[in-house]
Amino acid sequence: MKARWIITAVSAALFFGGGLFTSLQDPWFQNLQRPGWLTFEALIPFIWTFIWACLTISAIIVWEKISKQGSRPWYLMFCYAAIAILTSAYSPVVVELRSLTGGLVLGGLATLLVYILAFIVRPISRTASWLFLPYALWGPIGTYVTWVLIQLNTP
Repeated sequence: MKARWIITAVSAALFFGGGLFTSLQDPWFQNLQRPGWLTFEALIPFIWTFIWACLTISAIIVWEKISKQGSRPWYLMFCYAAIAILTSAYSPVVVELRSLTGGLVLGGLATLLVYILAFIVRPISRTASWLFLPYALWGPIGTYVTWVLIQLNTP
């Protein structure tokens, strides 16, 4: 039970941590040209909250399944944390460093790591693996949106 709270607390800290270092209300970010089809931008915070909850639950399931077998899956928790850090770093890199290319790289790496970790945890728990699906679907969309922003905003 204690591990659930620790994983949740670390996950929340990483989730909110990226937002503490940046504001998406930054004038530079707000003035970026956006594609006309990007009509769902207001939903993005809710999408990420759902994705983050799914990853947190997945990490808890994996920890509890492996811990019952007498071992500690630190390497898997490191992978979950790496996904969280890459994802949380996106906004500070894009907004504060004004690097859409950096955001593209972070988004692509995080999405790739999601696919790898979903495959690795599947033998441990199918449920934990399925909880990667929202990120696996959204990651390429978010990465593509960033790529389009680069195309629209390159001088």
